[in-house]
Amino acid sequence: MKRKIMLGFIALILAFGMAAVLLAAAVVTSVAREQLSTQLAQESKLIATYLGDWGDAAKLEEVFTRSRVTLIAPDGMVLFDNWTNEPLDNHMDRPEIRQALTNGQGSAVRYSDTTRTTAIYAATLLEDGNILRVAAPERIARGIATSVAPWLIFGLVIVLLVVVLFANFLGDKLIAPILAIDPDHPEEVVVYDELLPLIRRIDAQNRHNRAQMEALEARRLELNALLDGMQEGFIALSDRHEVSLINPAACRILEVKPEQAHKRLLTELNRSLVIIRLLDDLEKEGVATGVLEKSGRHYLLAANRIQGRPGSVLLMSDQTDKLAGEAMRKRFTANVSHELRTPLTTIFGYAELLEKGMVKEEDAPGIYQLIHKESSRMLDLVEDILRLSSLDEGYLTGKHEKVNLRETADAACRMLSLAAQERGVKVTLSGEDAFVLGDPVLLGELLSNLLDNAIKYNVENGSVDVRVTAGANTVLSVSDTGIGIEPEHQLHVFERFYRTDNCRSKSTGGTGLGLSIVKHAAEYHKAKVDLISRPGQGTRVTVVFPSYSEDSLSAERSV
Repeated sequence: MKRKIMLGFIALILAFGMAAVLLAAAVVTSVAREQLSTQLAQESKLIATYLGDWGDAAKLEEVFTRSRVTLIAPDGMVLFDNWTNEPLDNHMDRPEIRQALTNGQGSAVRYSDTTRTTAIYAATLLEDGNILRVAAPERIARGIATSVAPWLIFGLVIVLLVVVLFANFLGDKLIAPILAIDPDHPEEVVVYDELLPLIRRIDAQNRHNRAQMEALEARRLELNALLDGMQEGFIALSDRHEVSLINPAACRILEVKPEQAHKRLLTELNRSLVIIRLLDDLEKEGVATGVLEKSGRHYLLAANRIQGRPGSVLLMSDQTDKLAGEAMRKRFTANVSHELRTPLTTIFGYAELLEKGMVKEEDAPGIYQLIHKESSRMLDLVEDILRLSSLDEGYLTGKHEKVNLRETADAACRMLSLAAQERGVKVTLSGEDAFVLGDPVLLGELLSNLLDNAIKYNVENGSVDVRVTAGANTVLSVSDTGIGIEPEHQLHVFERFYRTDNCRSKSTGGTGLGLSIVKHAAEYHKAKVDLISRPGQGTRVTVVFPSYSEDSLSAERSV
């Protein structure tokens, strides 16, 4: 802007200066011409005075002058000319001659055929009727103007320099308020009235921009919160499969830091064949899926190309638990089918023998007893399956009330006392009254399953010790002197249908679901189960419950 102001000033002053110089040159030329004409008229009068009443050509030759002097007769004939001796044309048609004959004085500016140049003429009528004419070339007047021209040009240059300095000063003054405008706070600066509409527009635009930036920042924070809170990994890829956005979950899955992943190719972060095939399918089909196995986990990869713009998105979800659950359900279904088929086959076979009368009368009681045993086993299995199913669904019918764990343990010991006597196992209960918040029925089943296992897998004349203690936590422990569990099996005994010795388990009549029910019942009561076992020396199972308090009961009821 300052440059434009300076150039505008210079151009304007230069134009006016040139016009002034030309005008001054014209004025000087005109004035010089007038002065030269006046000078010639005066010179003409002086020479006329010198000649007296008669125009004598001889006397004119004595006159010293730089001007052209001509004596002309009344009829126009040239009597004398100091610039030429050649005969000249009749001068009666010359305008200065006609004016002198009429008015006594005459002047003219015209082209001269004799000198072949423009000249200024001054003529005076003498007493004898002759006409004295004095002339000088017009270039004398132009020479005067030319001699003045350098001074005019010098003046113009001085004016231009002054104008440049003034324009620079004025430009700084004009621009200073504009440069002082703060784009973020334009209303805080005092400016020209002409700039107020611009200031208002800038301020309004700033408010609009701030509102948009705040909205964008809110959306960015919301998006970051969503991405950071996602359990699934999210990656935004460019058209070249470079990572343009990645959330923390994806960084954990790929085991990289965000700054290491940004602007890098996905294949640089993970060079597995699954990723390479996924990107190839994405290029061909626009969508692609795959399963990535990393660090013992299985991740489902789903990639989609973004419609209307280059790039794609990749979602990585952990399917390990789902796959494990599906595998467990398949195993559970297969085990249930197997466990139910065995007693059903036995019942069906003996029932068919009885129906066809193929059983001796003395053998019938034994067969009826066997059918009853297998039916009881199948009923126990179905009840255990239903109980586990209910626990899987959260045991919605369960209660939360104050339960004396020692009384529950005493009831379980009495209930299984007959089974213990049959196997020669001594069961003892020790400890004190200890209260927990839970479901009495489910706690009874937990204790019954622990005692049942301790009795079934005990040695002859073995013992089972049940202990209940109160304190910061309520602790239930069931110890036996049984066969124990090998170390490689101890992590799996709480799984459904898992047996360390299938033949022995079948002979004892177990369903393989007892310890699984114990684990789920403990989880329902927010308790922790711990197992310590040594082969040939026995097993101890400890269940640690949160102690009962009125506050915990009130909190549970409010929920």
